[in-house]
Amino acid sequence: MEVTILDKKRTIVGDGFNFYVKIKAKVNPDNLEEMVKKVKDKSVVDDYKKIQADYDKSQREIEELKKQLAQAKNEGQKKQVEAKITNEDKRFQAIDWFEKGYQHGLNKEHDSAIEAYTNAIALDPNNAAAYNNRGNAYYNKGQYDRAIEDFNKAIVLDPNNAFAYNNRGNAYDDKKQYDRAIEDYNKAIALDPNYTNAYNGRGNAYDNKGQHDRAIEDFNKAIALNPNLAQAYYNRGVVYYSKGQNDRAISDFQKACDMGYENGCKNLKILKK
Repeated sequence: MEVTILDKKRTIVGDGFNFYVKIKAKVNPDNLEEMVKKVKDKSVVDDYKKIQADYDKSQREIEELKKQLAQAKNEGQKKQVEAKITNEDKRFQAIDWFEKGYQHGLNKEHDSAIEAYTNAIALDPNNAAAYNNRGNAYYNKGQYDRAIEDFNKAIVLDPNNAFAYNNRGNAYDDKKQYDRAIEDYNKAIALDPNYTNAYNGRGNAYDNKGQHDRAIEDFNKAIALNPNLAQAYYNRGVVYYSKGQNDRAISDFQKACDMGYENGCKNLKILKK
């Protein structure tokens, strides 16, 4: 389902609030299979849980501000509460823009995602996740330097953001700065020892440096953590092929292909000729 918010208003009425939202919803059954695949991705589920948690936190704070507004004893106190409500409204709008950006990202609408995250950042300049996700959008457009700038900002705002370190590692890897990439993957893994994508990314960086055995170790770890990570099977297959172990490469390409990873299918056909 594609949902477009046509209008949204929130007004103070007496000691309470009125909310008005007008939406347009469109269901496209052709997209169901693709969306099912996305929902099965644990990272997508976790991200949406965080978005929902942010919404819920905002609503709780609004409820508290409603109580404070009702208890305000004079005009000065009332204006202070109303100022807090204005700030909270900006944060609420920032969450809304963040969710729009996230949906655009899932749909590979990178320019629209960048615009949405930029709006979120304008409303909430301390939103590390918005910088991280905008960095991903720039990365997907091949604008690695701009992506790294955003990942840097996300890390400054949240030094424990394993996602930002991993994503910056991806950008450095694509810029062929493999040692810097490995350094970032190491940091991501230190923050989250079960971070599958960081092991997979570090494996690619080791492979690019010609350290094939270390690459295989990382792909093995990624697969152990997530046996359904088709890309890790494919990447390990590429390394086995580089080492001349064609039987192992075929086995990994077959697994990747069975999981719907197109490049695995292509390599499998080449090796089986």
